[in-house]
Amino acid sequence: MLKYKIALTGDYMDILAREDELASYLDRQPYVIEQDGIALNIDKNVFPSDFGITSSFFGHYILQQKATNSALDMGCGSGYFAFLLKKIGCTSVVGVDFNQDAINCAIANAALNPALQPITFIHSDLFKSVPLNRFGIIVFNFNYYPSNGVFGLNADGGREILERFFSQVIDYIDSNSRIYSNYSA
Repeated sequence: MLKYKIALTGDYMDILAREDELASYLDRQPYVIEQDGIALNIDKNVFPSDFGITSSFFGHYILQQKATNSALDMGCGSGYFAFLLKKIGCTSVVGVDFNQDAINCAIANAALNPALQPITFIHSDLFKSVPLNRFGIIVFNFNYYPSNGVFGLNADGGREILERFFSQVIDYIDSNSRIYSNYSA
């Protein structure tokens, strides 16, 4: 049985229990939440940004960062991190996701948060459709724990997607760029 350690508590949770927890969130979709002062619809087939503690913990970390002119939210889902990047003062923000349902959800969520506009949302497999630009901040909150394939989760825990991301990101950063991502081993 696969288990992973919950960093903040030191407890262990098996992958099946984690998948059951995710299933309960998916059964509720669509639903509306407010996260860090941002109104979000969590539509069907969109990874729930309120699932577990990682997004919340990571979001609070992003809120403490210094803004840059341009920022990218790779794997934007509902748009939560793209909105956080605007909230900290980034001028130009782009959200990218390979899931068209997520892009549609993020665009709809933009209408719920007019003070955090404009944000551009792009349907793309990583950087494939992203116009060449140097981003000061890139947030990559990808789905990293081993799972059954839902939302791109897979048995490798995200290794393949990370390898692809880091092989492509070099064209989108400069020596001052900051990349923020989470990972669980």
